[in-house]
Amino acid sequence: MKKTGSEQDSPAEPLERARLQADVSKQRVRIAKDELKRARKRLKEAKREAKRARKEPERRKLTASSLACLDLVERAMQAVAVRGVPRPGK
Repeated sequence: MKKTGSEQDSPAEPLERARLQADVSKQRVRIAKDELKRARKRLKEAKREAKRARKEPERRKLTASSLACLDLVERAMQAVAVRGVPRPGK
């Protein structure tokens, strides 16, 4: 089927589309890196709290929010590993 004049791609259109796709990809990588950074901070805090709980006998049990945080961090780390976002400094 032939394209009409308004449906035909101009030579500049594929370049613009490629630029837009590259911009979207960059944004996704930036968002993934930000998510990873936040996940690492949450993991660090959860580990700190777990360490405190081990030191204090009356606080042996982790709070529900800490357990939820550990679960979220674990899932975020797995998701980032699937996406192939490199760790900072590597």
